[in-house]
Amino acid sequence: MEVKCTKCMHSFEVEETTKKYRFPFYLILTGTAMLAYEHTVNNPSLIITALGDFSVTVGIIWMIVTRGRVNKH
Repeated sequence: MEVKCTKCMHSFEVEETTKKYRFPFYLILTGTAMLAYEHTVNNPSLIITALGDFSVTVGIIWMIVTRGRVNKH
Protein backbone atom coordinates (compact mmCIF):
# COMPACT_ATOMS: atom_id res chain seq x y z
CA MET A 1 0.00 0.00 0.00
CA GLU A 2 1.32 3.44 -0.85
CA VAL A 3 0.91 6.35 1.57
CA LYS A 4 1.56 9.99 0.69
CA CYS A 5 2.83 12.53 3.23
CA THR A 6 0.60 15.60 3.39
CA LYS A 7 3.45 17.94 4.36
CA CYS A 8 6.26 16.99 1.96
CA MET A 9 4.21 15.05 -0.67
CA HIS A 10 6.63 12.09 -0.64
CA SER A 11 5.22 8.63 -1.24
CA PHE A 12 6.06 5.76 1.09
CA GLU A 13 5.48 2.06 0.60
CA VAL A 14 3.76 0.53 3.64
CA GLU A 15 3.31 -3.20 4.14
CA GLU A 16 -0.08 -4.40 5.33
CA THR A 17 0.51 -6.68 8.29
CA THR A 18 -3.11 -7.22 9.27
CA LYS A 19 -3.39 -10.22 6.93
CA LYS A 20 -0.50 -11.91 8.72
CA TYR A 21 -2.27 -11.71 12.08
CA ARG A 22 -5.72 -12.98 11.07
CA PHE A 23 -5.07 -16.69 11.54
CA PRO A 24 -3.27 -16.35 14.91
CA PHE A 25 -6.14 -14.16 16.20
CA TYR A 26 -8.59 -16.78 14.95
CA LEU A 27 -6.73 -19.50 16.86
CA ILE A 28 -6.63 -17.42 20.03
CA LEU A 29 -10.33 -16.52 19.85
CA THR A 30 -11.34 -20.11 19.07
CA GLY A 31 -9.28 -21.44 21.97
CA THR A 32 -10.69 -18.82 24.31
CA ALA A 33 -14.24 -19.73 23.23
CA MET A 34 -13.50 -23.41 23.88
CA LEU A 35 -12.14 -22.66 27.33
CA ALA A 36 -15.11 -20.40 28.14
CA TYR A 37 -17.53 -23.11 27.01
CA GLU A 38 -15.68 -25.71 29.07
CA HIS A 39 -15.86 -23.43 32.10
CA THR A 40 -19.65 -23.01 31.85
CA VAL A 41 -20.52 -26.69 31.30
CA ASN A 42 -21.41 -28.83 34.31
CA ASN A 43 -19.46 -31.83 33.00
CA PRO A 44 -16.22 -30.47 31.45
CA SER A 45 -14.32 -32.56 28.95
CA LEU A 46 -10.56 -33.02 29.02
CA ILE A 47 -10.46 -33.00 25.20
CA ILE A 48 -12.12 -29.58 24.97
CA THR A 49 -9.72 -28.20 27.58
CA ALA A 50 -6.70 -29.63 25.77
CA LEU A 51 -7.85 -28.33 22.37
CA GLY A 52 -8.56 -24.89 23.81
CA ASP A 53 -5.17 -24.70 25.51
CA PHE A 54 -3.41 -25.95 22.37
CA SER A 55 -5.23 -23.47 20.12
CA VAL A 56 -4.41 -20.49 22.33
CA THR A 57 -0.78 -21.57 22.71
CA VAL A 58 -0.27 -22.08 18.96
CA GLY A 59 -1.94 -18.73 18.21
CA ILE A 60 0.29 -16.84 20.63
CA ILE A 61 3.47 -18.54 19.40
CA TRP A 62 2.46 -17.94 15.78
CA MET A 63 1.83 -14.27 16.50
CA ILE A 64 5.21 -13.86 18.24
CA VAL A 65 7.04 -15.53 15.34
CA THR A 66 5.14 -13.43 12.78
CA ARG A 67 5.89 -10.26 14.73
CA GLY A 68 9.58 -11.16 14.84
CA ARG A 69 9.69 -11.73 11.09
CA VAL A 70 7.93 -8.41 10.37
CA ASN A 71 10.36 -6.49 12.59
CA LYS A 72 13.44 -8.04 10.94
CA HIS A 73 12.56 -6.67 7.49
